[in-house]
Formats: sequence, C-alpha cells, structure tokens
Amino acid sequence: MPSILRIKMKARSVFFKLLLSFLGVIVLLVIFELLTYGVFRQSLRDEIIKYNTVNLTNTTNDFEQHFQLLENTMLNLYLNPRLQELNSKPYLDYVAANKVTDYLSNTVSNQALYLNNLFVYDVRHSLMLEKSRGASPESMFTEYYVNPVYTYSFWKKQFEQAGPMTIYPAASYLRNDSPGDATGPVWPMLVKSRFYPDFMMLAFVDADRMFQAFHRSVNDNFYVLDASGRLLFASGSAADEPLPALPPGQDWVKADNQYFFYTTGPKTGFTYVNLVPDGHISSQLIKLNLTFVAVLLVAIAASVTVSVLFTVRFNNPVQRIVDSIKSLNEQDTVPRHDNEFELIRGNIGFLLQQRHLRHQDLEEKHALLRYHSYMNKLKKIRGLPVAGADQLGEQKPFQVVLFHLSFNHPFHTEIQAEEERAASYIREYINHVVTKELEGSLTFQIERNQILSIVHPKPGEEERLRTTLDGIVGVLSTDKAYCFLTIAVSPLHAHTADLTDAYEEALEMIRHRPFDDETVVLEAQHVPQEPFVVPDALMQEIKANLQAGNAANVLQVLRRLMAQMEKRKADALAYREFAREITYKTTRLLHGMGLDSGQLTDLEPEQLHTVSKLDRYFEAMIGEACRRINNKKEAADPIITGATAYVTERYTEDITLDLVASWLNITGGYLSTYFKEKTGINFLDFVNDVRIGKAKELLRQTDLRIQDIAGQVGYQNMNSFNRMFKKITGVTPSEYRRSGTQM
Repeated sequence: MPSILRIKMKARSVFFKLLLSFLGVIVLLVIFELLTYGVFRQSLRDEIIKYNTVNLTNTTNDFEQHFQLLENTMLNLYLNPRLQELNSKPYLDYVAANKVTDYLSNTVSNQALYLNNLFVYDVRHSLMLEKSRGASPESMFTEYYVNPVYTYSFWKKQFEQAGPMTIYPAASYLRNDSPGDATGPVWPMLVKSRFYPDFMMLAFVDADRMFQAFHRSVNDNFYVLDASGRLLFASGSAADEPLPALPPGQDWVKADNQYFFYTTGPKTGFTYVNLVPDGHISSQLIKLNLTFVAVLLVAIAASVTVSVLFTVRFNNPVQRIVDSIKSLNEQDTVPRHDNEFELIRGNIGFLLQQRHLRHQDLEEKHALLRYHSYMNKLKKIRGLPVAGADQLGEQKPFQVVLFHLSFNHPFHTEIQAEEERAASYIREYINHVVTKELEGSLTFQIERNQILSIVHPKPGEEERLRTTLDGIVGVLSTDKAYCFLTIAVSPLHAHTADLTDAYEEALEMIRHRPFDDETVVLEAQHVPQEPFVVPDALMQEIKANLQAGNAANVLQVLRRLMAQMEKRKADALAYREFAREITYKTTRLLHGMGLDSGQLTDLEPEQLHTVSKLDRYFEAMIGEACRRINNKKEAADPIITGATAYVTERYTEDITLDLVASWLNITGGYLSTYFKEKTGINFLDFVNDVRIGKAKELLRQTDLRIQDIAGQVGYQNMNSFNRMFKKITGVTPSEYRRSGTQM
C-alpha cells in the first residue's frame, strides 16, 4: 500500500507529467504520419483528377457566362436610343453617329467585359462604327484592323451568311496607319438580329484577358474548340500539342504522361480542354514519405532521450520555486494546490493582478488630475490649488495641438454611425500615438468634434512633433471619404497659464484652414487672408437675375466669383462667409417678394468643405429659389409664359419682338415693356440667352463645326454669333470648346 501511494504522488509531480506529455506528443506525431502516408497513397490520383475537373468546370462556366453576357450586351445595343436615332433618318446623321461612337467607347472601357473593341455595321449607310471612328467596312478591315485571314472579303461574306451569333478563332490585328501597333489575340464575335436587319454587331473579345481572368490550373496549357472541332484558342505550349481522342462516357484521358480534361459549354457548344502534366508526383511522394519514416525513427529515439534530459533540467528549478513559494506564502491570500504548476500560476497571477490594478488606478487618477487642472486653466476657472501641480507640468514649456473633426456625407449614408462614437475611436488612436512618441503629453476630448493634446517638447526634439503628426495624417487620410481632420499646432508657450491663449490661437488657425477635405497640419505661419468682398455690381447682377428667376445666369456669376476665390487661394472662413452672404441675400429677396424663404436646401454652410460641394449647394439653393419665383410668375402671368415657351421651342427660327407679340395678340411695344418689367431683362437678351445656352450644349456634346452650330441655334451671321457668344460667356466659341469648361 505505501508503494502504491508513492507511485500516485510521483505521478502527480511535474517531472512525471512533463515526461508523459513529451512521449504523448511523439506518439501522436508518429500515428499522424503513418495515417497521412496511407491516405495520400490511396487518394492522390483521385484528388488530382477531381481538383482539375472542378477547375475546368468553373473555367467553362465563366467562359460561357461571359459569352452570354457579351451577346446580351450587343443585343441590347439594338434597342439603344442612339442607334434608333441613327436609323430613323434616311440620310447619314453624323451627330447621331458620334453619339453611337461615344457609347461604344464607354462600353469598351468597361473592364468587366474584356473587350478590345466593339463595332456596329450600319448596312443602310455602309458604315462601320467603332470606339474611336467611323469608316466604310472595306477601309476598316484594310487600313485599321488588318489580318490575312479576316479580310474585308471574309467579313463581307460573314455579314451575309453567318448565323445569329458566331465566334471565330482568335487572331491578332495589325494597323496599316500605325506600323507596329497590333492587338493581342482577340475573338471576333458576330451577333445579328432578324428583327433589326439594318445593323450587325461585331465584338473583338480580348482572349488573353479572358484567359487570365477565368482559367484556373497549375499551368497555362489550355484549348478552346468549336462544335466542329476547329481550334479557336490555345495558350502556352498547348498550340503545339495534339489532342487525344476522349473515350466514351469519360471527361478526361491520360496520354503521354499527361492528363487531358474535357468539358462542353451548354451555350456555345464549345469544347474546353485543360492539359495537366502527370510528372512523377505519386512516385516522388512515396519516396519522400519513406525517407521521412526513416528519419522519424531516428528522431523518436533522439526525442525520447532529449525529453528525459529536458524534463530533469526543467523540474529542478521548478521544484526550488515551489519550495520558495511555500515558505513565503504563510498567509492564506492564495488557495493552496498540490500541483506545482497551479501553485506557481496562482501566486504569480495574483501578484501580477495586484500590481496591474494599482498601476492602472494610479494612472487613471494621475490623468484625471491633469485633465481637471488643464480644463480649469482652459475655461479660466479659479479654484483651490491642485495638489502636485508642479508635477503636472505647471512650469514646463508646452504646445497645444487641436484636432478638429469634419465628417463627410458618405459617413452618415454608408457607415451610419454616430459622430461621437467615431470621435472617441479617433481620440483613442491619437492618444496612443502621441503618448507613445511624446513623453508627458495629455490628450482628451474637449468638444464633440475637438480633441486637444498638450505636449511638452524637449530641447532638440522640435521636429519629433511634426513627424508624429505626419504619421497621424498618413493613417487618417485613408478614410478621407468619410472624415478628415484639421490639426492646428500653437506656438511654444512657457507657462500653462497661457493655455487659453494657445487654445484660441489654434481655433483661429482652424477657422482659416484651406477650403478642401484633406487632413492638414496648420502652424503659426498660416496667416489669415483679407476677407473676400463681393463687388456691388456683381451683387446687383445676382439680384436682378434672381428676380427674373434665371438660375443659370446667377450660377454663372457665382462660379466666376468662386474662380476668383480659388485664384486668391481663399480659406475656408472666406468661402463659408461668402455662402452665408449669398444665402442671406437670397432668402431676403424671397421674403421681399412675398414668397416662402425657408428650407431652400438640406445643406448648411458649415457642412461645405470643397468648392464642388459649395457649387452643388448653390445649384440646389438658387435652383429652388428660382423655381419658387418662376412658379409665381407662371401662375399669374400667361404673357410671360407664352413668350418664353415660344422662344424655347422655336429658337432656331427667325424670332422678332413683333412676331411673338402678334402670336400673343398684343403689340410689340407692350410686350417689350411688359417683359422687361416682369423678368428684369430685355426680350431680345432673353432670346440670345436661350440660343447661346443651346450652342454651349452642342459645343460640349458634339463635334459639329461652329458655323453649323450657329445656324442650328438661329444665327445666320457668324459675326453676330461670335460677338453675342463672347458677350454672354466671356470667351469665343473656339476657346469654349478647347477649355471644355462649364460656363
């Protein structure tokens, strides 16, 4: 009995448990290796075949789905309004043809379609349109896309005889007009519709990009055959390899130490073949396992020996630690354990826990004490002296770093989170970085969107603060679509009594930050600019156009003013003051006209951070204001409504004041006076505004000659057109087209 008890006690010792653990691990490793060897030997070949079959099936599905997508895309093109417009006229309409070319260019630029080019063959006009030009079919395939097989004669025959959807073998095309410029291998894909015989669609599908996107295998040997067995595409060295016959009822065959896997596409009937070399995978794996078994036997013997020696060396110091703990732990602060590890873990864990709690408590109290001390100074609160103020940096030079958070619209629409919660996460990150890099700093949130850091730079480390802030900018700039920061760094102050002054300096810098949505660091050298003052003449022009309900003219003036502000590099305060001034003038004008002046837009000037957002703000506000003004005019004034409708619908014709007055059954003099009184502009000025506005659209959206555009908008004399265009827009038609600006 005593011998059994001694065995049980030894079995609970650290030495015995360690030795059994090592031996157990060794046994498990041996069993695992033997099982792995047996399983691999039985299933290797089946797994290779299954893996490659699934890969080829997925590749086939991807190819078939993409061919279906391309066919649907080209069939949908038949219903495109641009193509219908081209087909609706008996003559060739170049404007409509240009619109079709632009649509083809946009379609080809869709990376998901893997298109090299897309053609529309207009049978009626014998015209081939593609992404960058239009030409006759003969010119297209003899000058721009040349291939010895796919000649013009070939395509002429295919246009007459091919079926609804035909895919031809991949080939490369050269260009005679640009020697050395050639496409990669592309699949010509012809789509016809019996419902629309006047058009045919031809796509050049980038075969290499489709192969790279959809092919999944250990190598690049891949075939595509059509239903008749003709080779459509081959990659890698596959082009030189003959295909073996596939036995009935199988989807793979092995020949010449290579596996050939076959699948057939349900849509096209194409046969997809993947070639995988057999190599010596199975034999090499068997040799490797046999070698490993031999090594494992040697390792087992060595491991057992090392385990015993290691257990002995580990057990001796552990036993001494246990004896020391038992002698020192006279109080029952920690539960006692017979197991040595439990005893050590319990005591060390208890000591570490107590140390961590004391340290955490001291840190929290210290930070809270500093926070209250600084807040008292910042808010200019007089109170009792704070114990340990000298130790809180009272006499140290300091700088204030103020982080101001601004949230963009996508933050609320996409993330749908609370600003306070996001600010707390950003504060924790800033606190972590600043505390780590700048010893003795304190970071806390002072307002809903303001985080304040007080740092004490050491002599010779002035650049360290800037380096730390640059690192913060680099991290937070990755989320600029959702929020951005303005970081203001005050000058160095000698005493914390100047804390309020430093904070006010940082606030002033933030108010004069650049007008954009980039995270920036501002320092004392950022000098505020002179305020931007809107000239009285332009303000009167804005007021007159607002009264006339002419939103386009108002926005034109506002954009000129914003361009001046951009040129002067006005800061955010200047832009927001400008927005508030225009908003105030607009609402005051509406109120004076007896109209509702509330809720012109959902945005507020404080939410504007970029010129583009300010432009959209003005578009929404001015547009709504002019809508209310025009609604009132239209509801109460049929003469103005009739005159403006006549001009808008017949601006291409010869329009005179007497002609419109006769149409309204009134005199020309009465119409002139009445129109000026009600709209604020002369009738002929209104006609020219409408015509020049239409001319600007044609200059932006078409390649028509300027003299043709002048005739289309009602000007028969080019000098009159040029003079009036420059008077209204400030530039000539040619300059407007070159600049592409939105005037």
